[in-house]
Amino acid sequence: MRVSESHFQTVIRVKDFQVKRAQRELAVITVNRAQEEGTLTSLEERQSTAMSDAVRRLKTKAVNLQTSHAFIQSLSRQIRRQEEKVQAIITQEDGKRGELLEKSQSKHMIEIIDQRRKEEHEKEQERKAQRVM
Repeated sequence: MRVSESHFQTVIRVKDFQVKRAQRELAVITVNRAQEEGTLTSLEERQSTAMSDAVRRLKTKAVNLQTSHAFIQSLSRQIRRQEEKVQAIITQEDGKRGELLEKSQSKHMIEIIDQRRKEEHEKEQERKAQRVM
């Protein structure tokens, strides 16, 4: 019985390592998501400012309007790319959360099995001690 107990402890240690690794990876993804969302917000603010400036300068030269329009279009493309990037990170984050949940549940199941084995072993030892008496 001692061999299976050490086996369970080894499995639990491995599962614990996997859970901690998944937690670290999720934390990195979450920080990355926050950074990318900050970049997206910054781009949206720049676009809003550029559009406001363009509206205020309606009586400017055509060259300036074309330049403003091109800049706003460039910002729009950057925003779309950034939104796609943020969405990909959100998908990755959701997947990592699911993985973390799965690993945590797996570890918990092994811990429960280990605890039951220990309890069975203790009961068996008590029975043997009572038989000897």
